Amino acid sequence: MIYKNFKNKVKNYWKKLDNEKNYTVPNETIFRLLSHGKFNFKNKKILDVGIGDGANLLEFHRRGAEIYGTDIREGMIKKFYKTYGFSSKNYFITDLNYQFPNLKMKMDFINCKDTICYLDKNKQFDFIKNCQKHIKKDGFFLFQYIQKQLVKENTDMFDYNFKKNHTQLKVYFNKSNPIPFLSNNHIKDLIKDSGMKIEKSIFDITTHTKSKKQIIDINRYFLLRNKTK
Repeated sequence: MIYKNFKNKVKNYWKKLDNEKNYTVPNETIFRLLSHGKFNFKNKKILDVGIGDGANLLEFHRRGAEIYGTDIREGMIKKFYKTYGFSSKNYFITDLNYQFPNLKMKMDFINCKDTICYLDKNKQFDFIKNCQKHIKKDGFFLFQYIQKQLVKENTDMFDYNFKKNHTQLKVYFNKSNPIPFLSNNHIKDLIKDSGMKIEKSIFDITTHTKSKKQIIDINRYFLLRNKTK
């Protein structure tokens, strides 16, 4: 069963990565989506849920935002604010399956990339509703998840025909880090229950290779606007 010992596996997986240097660049799709909402970063309060190496937070800050972050990995949180000289009071070590960050103010934007899929399905409803309560009227909430993953044996590096001889996985990633895919009906229920409205939704595709396999990740992004105070 996918959810057997799910929370412990996720927690252990990410804690092992606490001290790894796995730096990336900001996610272009996030900023493209926000441009659809005509979001002005200057002096806006932004919470990044699951900061990773902090690449998105640094870009939010560069554009003039007041930044806050949360992550399950204590090492990554401390490394981020110490390396870049930010105040520790803006950062929270939080396991979102059990609690929400203790925010004292409302945010203009909450970013949730590669995070919601790690929560128990029932907890996902609580999490998004908590986010809505901490977003200002007409503020934004963005979440992303991998909707589908296609895997094909890499027998010919020039053959990218995924219409045949491919496998669609039921659980993304690997046994130590199981991420169940979320159905369209489940996502519709999450959005309806959130009390927020869809501003924009787009797909993007990432590709990579692993153990002589070609892998395509189909990512889905939703930008929601909070219409209540």
